[in-house]
Order: sequence, then C-alpha cells, then structure tokens
Amino acid sequence: MTSKKQTIRQLMIYLLLSFGISFVLMFIYIANFGWTTDNDWYSPLVSFVMLCPMAANILTRVITKEGTENLCLRMKIKGNIRYFAVALIFPFICGIIIAVLSSLMIFPENSLTNMAEHFKTTDFLVMCPYLAAVTMASIFQGFGEEFGWRAYMIPKLEKLMPLPAAIIVGGIIWGLWHAPIIACGHNFGTDYPGYPWLGIGLMCISCICLGTYLTALTKASKSVIPAALAHIAVNNICGSVSGTMLSYIDIPETTLAELNAEFSHSLLFMIVVSASALMVGILIFSIKKTNNGKISEFIGKTS
Repeated sequence: MTSKKQTIRQLMIYLLLSFGISFVLMFIYIANFGWTTDNDWYSPLVSFVMLCPMAANILTRVITKEGTENLCLRMKIKGNIRYFAVALIFPFICGIIIAVLSSLMIFPENSLTNMAEHFKTTDFLVMCPYLAAVTMASIFQGFGEEFGWRAYMIPKLEKLMPLPAAIIVGGIIWGLWHAPIIACGHNFGTDYPGYPWLGIGLMCISCICLGTYLTALTKASKSVIPAALAHIAVNNICGSVSGTMLSYIDIPETTLAELNAEFSHSLLFMIVVSASALMVGILIFSIKKTNNGKISEFIGKTS
C-alpha cells in the first residue's frame, strides 16, 4: 500500500512534468511570436500541449516504478453507453443555451426572433451528426488531458483528502496549467479588465466545475474514456453549435464576429458550460450513490 509520503512524491513528480513540459513549449512559442493566438503555429501547438498530461502520467509511472496499476482504461461497454451519450448530448444542449442567452443579453434587440425566423432545421440536422463524428474521431486529444488529470492526478489527490476537496484542488491546478494560453488570449482575448489574471481565475473556477462533471463520468464508468470524449466534445461542439445558430441572425458577418469576440460573450459561454457541467456532475454522483445504496440494501435483505 502506498504511503502518504509516496503519494505526495508521485503527485509532485507528475505535476512538475505536466507543467514543465507544456510551459516550456508555450514559452518557446511566446518568445518567438509573442502573447497571441494569431499565429499559424498556435493551434497545432495547443493540440500537442494537450498530450502533455498523458506523457506526464506515463513518465511518472516509469520514474516512480508504479507500473500499470489503476490506469482507468478498462471499461465494460454494456451499461456504460449512457455516459458516452451524455458526453455527446451535453455540449449540444450547452451550445443551444449559449446561443439563446447571447441573443437575449448581448446581441441586438429582436435577435432571438430573427434567429428563429432564419433557422434552418435541415442544416442543423446535418451539422449534429457531423460534429459528433468529428469529435469521436478526435477523442485522442481529450484523452491526452484526461489520462493525466482524471486518471492520475485526481486518484492521487483522493488519497490525501476527501473527493470534493480533491476536485476543487485538482480544478485549480488544472486551471493554472492553462495560464500561458489564457495569457495569449485563448477563451477571453486580451482586451478585458484585469487581463490576464481575471481570465486565469475564471479558468480555475471553470475547471473546478468541469472537473466535477469529468470526474463523475470517470468514476461512474470506471474508465477515463467517457471523460476524454466529453472533454473534446465540449471543446469542439459548444462553440460550433452556438456559432451556427447565431449566424442565422440577420446582421453583417463582421458585426457578428465582433460581438462573438467580446469578453461578455466569452464570459457567458464559460458560465453556461461551467454551471451546466457542475449540475450534471453532481447529478451523476447522486444517481450513482443512490444506485449503490439500493444495491447495498438489497444485498443486506437477501443475505
């Protein structure tokens, strides 16, 4: 059995590698191109950086000689399809909510009515399976992060503190890991009060909420794979769905792009996704706990 001291050592090595590798790569980029997302190298680099937590998990296991214990990779498909369904449906619903709230709160008056009048059901029906297929095909990117955060960091933190505390601490760590890309303008841009510290703080809060959802999926399915799909689905689908719906508003494309780029829209996007993720995560935990309670009760009556 691993002692508390060993767990802390393993966790520290993992975090040093996760932050070290990704931060070195990001600061090489920043040294050459500045604090910006407006460069052809940015997207490929961020996609590669998403694999750093996975690499850190593997390297830490080699360094500490943990081996392949508790990889969170085995999963019975039967009974767990629901978690894949949740992973794909969740961002579609969030995208619709974001579009509706943006129309009511940020975009010009009567935008919601305008969007409803121009809405094309056929386009939306074609887009949904396409986005789902593309997301499933790019699951490895989500796996790159989740195999690190949910399959390694959270289990280590759980050995040191209760699960709710582990999710909060893990969310803050995960949020801080995003600091260089937030400072480059990812999510919020660079033109907002309190840049970049406000953005980094908001990312930490968002990561606590998303971490609740992703940890719930991992624990409920006993595998990190549904969380990997859920992670990349949030990245790929929410913005595409809300962007498509908002494109039906009858205003110039340049105006639409400017409104989409505003800090208020990014903040609304994050609030909707974070609040929804927190609620769904708590719901999954509650359902799983209730089901486990019923099973225990049944065993007690029949024994």
